[in-house]
Amino acid sequence: MDIAQILDELTNYKKLPAEAIRAAEADRPAAVPAFLEAIEHFLAASTAQREEPNPLFFIFHLLGSWREKSAYRPLARLLALPRDEVELAIEGAIPETVHRVMAAVFDGDPQPLYDVILNEHAEEFVRSRMLETVAMVTLRGDIAREEAARFLHVCFAKLQAEPGCFAWNGWQSAVAMLGLEEMTPLAKQAFDQKWVDPSWLSFKHFLDDLRLAVEQPGARRDCDPEYEYTLFGDTIEELSTWYCFSPKYEEDKRRAAAAAAKAPRWDAVQAQAINPFKNVGRNDPCPCGSGRKFKKCCLNKEQIATSGDQAA
Repeated sequence: MDIAQILDELTNYKKLPAEAIRAAEADRPAAVPAFLEAIEHFLAASTAQREEPNPLFFIFHLLGSWREKSAYRPLARLLALPRDEVELAIEGAIPETVHRVMAAVFDGDPQPLYDVILNEHAEEFVRSRMLETVAMVTLRGDIAREEAARFLHVCFAKLQAEPGCFAWNGWQSAVAMLGLEEMTPLAKQAFDQKWVDPSWLSFKHFLDDLRLAVEQPGARRDCDPEYEYTLFGDTIEELSTWYCFSPKYEEDKRRAAAAAAKAPRWDAVQAQAINPFKNVGRNDPCPCGSGRKFKKCCLNKEQIATSGDQAA
């Protein structure tokens, strides 16, 4: 499979394109420049052109899996795009893997991360995750702790103009992850002023996370489903666990199609479509009972499934 075929398979997929992913991994010297060119093509495209199917979701994860540092700056520019446009490229990665990929490709210069975080036009969940990326690379020694603390002070001042922005969640998370006890009064102010939305978490949650970081520096909380601060790993292995790439998703689609075919047709006046998640907030407990936040469970599954259907 040549590069053109790989890109086509990564763009027009109906299920996880494992064969194309393996082909790219087998010819990485040719794949990397082609992937970087695809990113630049998307960045240079018009909004209308960006709405066309593209291979960036898989490119993003493959470059992270390969720890490809040459991708760091182009990907940072991609993440700086407004919400509607960055979602056209990597929508499903935003809540799940964007921080893990960026920490994997980090080239030692935090400024591209800073630029995304301080960009008020960038997607707020991306900005939040980039703050956690700063903490991740600091914990592994790629950024000095003092420099990270300095930047988090800058963020505290800048983000006050955006109360309730989800970037505040990443800010408090980064402070806690780094065990920056000296910033506790600032964190309390952020919670008291509700700059950190109380529907996300409470000041007590922050203190619990901070205490763990101080008492057990570098501790991994792998038993916590919300703790996902490890570098992105094997692309096929990781993405095959996603609902939209699972056999269950295919089976659910077949069952839904069969049920729809058998169901009586209702006139629009007779029945109204109901959204079962209408009153569920992104940060509320998922109605499915998984124990995870809605944004990290069924909401994300539905977004990825929809994205996959559109690409197909």
